[in-house]
Amino acid sequence: MCGTAFSACTRVPESPARYAFLPFDNLTGDAALDWLARTAHRIAAAQLAGTAHTASTIGDAYLERANRFVHGYFTRQGNTLRLNIEVEDAATHKMIATQQFDGAALASISSLAKSLDPKAGEFSSSNTEAVAAWGHGDFEKAVAVDPAFGAAWLSMMEAKARSGDNAGAIEAADRALSHPVKSDVDGMRIELARATLKGDARAEHDALVKLTAKVADPRLLENLGALETKAREFALAEGDYKKILAAEPDNAQATNLLGYAQGLQGKVSDAEATFAAYAKMPGQEANSFDSLGEVYFMNGKFADAEKAFLHAHERNAAFLSGGDLRKAAYAHWMSGDLPGADAIFAKYADFKIKLHDPAVEWERAQWLYSTMRTDAALAQLAKLPSQQSILQAKVWRGEIKLPQNPEQWKKAYEAVEPVADGLFRTLYAEALAAAGNREEAKKLAARWPLPDNAGDAVLQSLVFPKFVALRRMLNL
Repeated sequence: MCGTAFSACTRVPESPARYAFLPFDNLTGDAALDWLARTAHRIAAAQLAGTAHTASTIGDAYLERANRFVHGYFTRQGNTLRLNIEVEDAATHKMIATQQFDGAALASISSLAKSLDPKAGEFSSSNTEAVAAWGHGDFEKAVAVDPAFGAAWLSMMEAKARSGDNAGAIEAADRALSHPVKSDVDGMRIELARATLKGDARAEHDALVKLTAKVADPRLLENLGALETKAREFALAEGDYKKILAAEPDNAQATNLLGYAQGLQGKVSDAEATFAAYAKMPGQEANSFDSLGEVYFMNGKFADAEKAFLHAHERNAAFLSGGDLRKAAYAHWMSGDLPGADAIFAKYADFKIKLHDPAVEWERAQWLYSTMRTDAALAQLAKLPSQQSILQAKVWRGEIKLPQNPEQWKKAYEAVEPVADGLFRTLYAEALAAAGNREEAKKLAARWPLPDNAGDAVLQSLVFPKFVALRRMLNL
């Protein structure tokens, strides 16, 4: 016989519990309690912040990476309100636990949360009238009844933001924070939402740091990792992704991003181990080799990069529509063999022709210029009459001068993701060197740009000729 808090004898999964609360049903026949169907599952999830989520469907629950689904419904037993709960194991779809809670609705939901996790917090309001108003979508009434009701303030902000009223959402945040809210976590979430609405990256980062120290929520850590990566704080981002993987070892996206965070620091051996683990995850083998190839390339390990890109293409040629062949061609060229690189690029062009890609001849011209054959590139471009080709030819001939103000390129560089910053990082470093700031230029030129073809169509081909010349001038 089972002696746990739940009357269940089915074996509980060994992995840490991550709950998804699906909407609870109101089976009392009392329409005045319909607000419970809209709020009960959200209240319970809020009390288990970081280890539980709400979901509208089982499919949504899987997306939230839940391994236990919580179903619930309210009934009346005489004058007693009863909350009936069943917990479903996501792997077996068997009900592994059932429980009943009698008494006031909010008290029963709180008891449920604490039965699942004794460390569950309190909900942000214990005022039934305020919570009912929140459930009916009357957020102004909810915060009027209970001004410390953080969840209602957040819902008000979200509703205003969804309707396009960002100013109203920010004003609601200011009102909410003009006095203490009951839940510190709600207060931090309001600060985070306000910073996001204002587009204040620094305040958003600071709010996320505070919130993730309080709530171990992988989704928040993903956001923090993205911000710290963009801010070039790669060691901090590495820590964020490791925290996610401690909670979700099978999180493929976090694993891939961890590998990049390590590679961007020059920690190639660590990245190799991370991408080896990533390759074992379902459907990720080709991308693992592509990611590894990019880390090798950024760190100047061109022979290794070529092998990884070719492995990625062999595993799944359709993954990047042949793009790994193009990257392999660049890696081979950087190893010092231009004829061999041309042969790989020819395979790439043939692959694209079979896909009826109209841009392949433009890419031939780009390849020729990128590998420092300007006359051949211009001759190829002459076969492609268009306004874009005319503009490209002027750029290649030096008839169009690019700005030399380092501050202008700095803004563009800081606005783009590090793995795709090759163009702006090159132009920024070039401008710094021209202005006499060689030391800062050297820092930017230490990491090789990736052979990206997704940037500015006219300027992207400038990257490698300029970057190679820059490194020579800086004695790198």
